[in-house]
Amino acid sequence: MEHQQYKIKLEYGVAAVVLLVGVFFIIQAFTIETSRESIGPRTLPMILAVSLLIGGLWLGLKAKLGKLGELQGDYGFLDSDRKRIFMVVACGVLFVLTFWGFGYFSAVIITLIAMLYTFGVRNWFAMIIGAVVLAFIFQWVFMGVMLLNDPKGAIVDLRPYTNWITGAK
Repeated sequence: MEHQQYKIKLEYGVAAVVLLVGVFFIIQAFTIETSRESIGPRTLPMILAVSLLIGGLWLGLKAKLGKLGELQGDYGFLDSDRKRIFMVVACGVLFVLTFWGFGYFSAVIITLIAMLYTFGVRNWFAMIIGAVVLAFIFQWVFMGVMLLNDPKGAIVDLRPYTNWITGAK
């Protein structure tokens, strides 16, 4: 029974994180300008955000009703490296805070370096070069090719320095 209570608590935690991410994405989706089309640039981000909210509510409801099934081996964090788990969660928080403060481009660089460090990479040259190259690629694909919204950072707006990657003016 103790393991079942653990599983319920873990599912509540996952549901809370999914709900928080969904709320964050809804807030970000509202920063996208609307258009006159019935399906505009805000539609897909809103669908994804609302889907996260529904999924988080569903997970929470399943945990509340105890409809989680039997606990299987290697489930959750019982036998996990708690320090690494904390560091992965901290990387998610770091991404959100960096995205909010400095925008997408810098959030990708900083978070990728943090994630690589979390999983044992210690070659700083490779980490920095890899993060910068991926940030350029992601910036070009998401903001240049897919024309996704690139909100400015609340602390520093780096878009004037990254717009050339996407061809924006």
